[in-house]
Amino acid sequence: MALQNSLKKQLPVKDDNHIIGSIANPIIAVDNRGRITLFNQACEKLFGLTNNQVMGKLVAEIIPYTGLIKVLKTGKAHIGRKFVLGNALYVANRTPIVQGNSIVGAIGVIQEITELHYLAKELKQVTDQKNALESIFNNTNEGYISINSEGYINFINHAMAKLLNREPKNIINKHITEIIPEADIHLMKINGNAQQSKIMRIGNKKVLFSRYPVVTGGKVEGAVSKVVYQDLDKLAALANRSMQDKTKPNLSGVHYTLKEIIGTGKSIGQLKDIVRRVARGPSTVLITGESGTGKELFAHALHSHSPRGKGPYIKVNCAAVPENLLESELFGYYEGAFTGAKKGGQIGKFELAHGGTIFLDEIGDMPLTMQAKMLRVLQEKEIERLGGRSTKKVDVRVIAATNRDLTEMIENGEFRQDLYYRLNVVNINIPALRERREDIGALVSHFIEKFNHSFNLQVTGCSEDVTNIFLGYHWPGNVREMENIIERAFNLVDGKVIELEHLPHYLLKQKEKYRQPLIEKALPALLENVEREALLEALGKTGGNKLQAAKLLGISRAWLYKKIKQYQIEL
Repeated sequence: MALQNSLKKQLPVKDDNHIIGSIANPIIAVDNRGRITLFNQACEKLFGLTNNQVMGKLVAEIIPYTGLIKVLKTGKAHIGRKFVLGNALYVANRTPIVQGNSIVGAIGVIQEITELHYLAKELKQVTDQKNALESIFNNTNEGYISINSEGYINFINHAMAKLLNREPKNIINKHITEIIPEADIHLMKINGNAQQSKIMRIGNKKVLFSRYPVVTGGKVEGAVSKVVYQDLDKLAALANRSMQDKTKPNLSGVHYTLKEIIGTGKSIGQLKDIVRRVARGPSTVLITGESGTGKELFAHALHSHSPRGKGPYIKVNCAAVPENLLESELFGYYEGAFTGAKKGGQIGKFELAHGGTIFLDEIGDMPLTMQAKMLRVLQEKEIERLGGRSTKKVDVRVIAATNRDLTEMIENGEFRQDLYYRLNVVNINIPALRERREDIGALVSHFIEKFNHSFNLQVTGCSEDVTNIFLGYHWPGNVREMENIIERAFNLVDGKVIELEHLPHYLLKQKEKYRQPLIEKALPALLENVEREALLEALGKTGGNKLQAAKLLGISRAWLYKKIKQYQIEL
């Protein structure tokens, strides 16, 4: 009772028991013998005992784990002591009650902190995550800066501060335009739209940045900008060096020029003149001709003699790349664009060819689905990587080549007519070797010189029989077949002259056929050349009008179509 009387003296109102009983916190008090003298309603709920059941009883019997007994003995308070009861966490403050110089009892006040505990745990996790993110941001080479909806800076990492040549503490809470005057155009657009891979100048450096909105509950609260490359001028120099390294394998280590195209006849001479003129412009070129005629040499020459000659030259064989990989090969892809995509993505051939030339060999084997995308690239001069949504402008000259009849493929629905017209701005048709027999001698001499160097031999030429076979053979494999035949002979020759026994068996079987007088073999070829030239002249005079050209030549239109197809004349 002494304890209760002591408490009553401290209470400012008369209804002491009612006030203590109404307090939400459980309160328990004991006298100096450890007997319970106060047990409020909150305590009854917590421990499941009534006031009548516990009043006057030893607290150690009712709550064996209580610390009130120790407080009585030592006179020292227990503040913030945690304990678990059921599924809840509590904290207790236990203090001695002193009257005069004597300890007359002890009182404990309990507070449930389960929710606070979880909040504190979450707060610690958030704090740890924040510290981890700050550590990541401050140890990356990419610069990050964040602003609120009014343009005031609320975060900047070390890389960005270094770029601005300032201390982070002197940047926070400043307006973005105060720190980066150029930001008025680039970084101040506080809206819901992202900006990716944009170029701006900060101080004396040209940088590449991306910008993303900060959205909370559907409302734009600010923006974060990331500077990816801090000096684009340096990057461009590195890229040029890297580009040269990457393009070398596609050139087989050599840039062919017109000097490497062997031939002194009229048809090759005309083609060389066309290449010199066409090389100066940006137009797309379609090179046609049978397999082995040297289409790629002409593509090299077009590139070498053009203003892009010092830029990259990239070759893509459309027939050699699987259909499902051709798009990523040409246009590139971002990381995660498809299963198996490389980490960091991959740049496409069109981007590699930026500022130079891309050679699309075997264009006739390109799938129809890719043809539509290729048409868009040629029209818009821009590409889109797989897995991305933004497009990128490319400055690339396209040279395509095929040994197939694209007009026939168009009729069969195998090639898009609109793409054909886009590719066929300038057509260079390379004649078959049998149509320029006047160049056979020069080609044989060229390959003998080439393989003398490779084999370290001193072959001087071919026997008369071999020469007659070469002049009379119809060369279905064209120049490439001749090169292979001469290389085979170099593996067998044991003197200074290539003889019949050094030739492949299929040529020897028709030896007698090729022994007929040269004039008998040369005349048909000569007539073919004259006929082809007459057709070209007539079509040129009539602007490609086949009916008028047939009348001019005195032949039927059906016969004209037949001859156009025979000589592979492109209109």
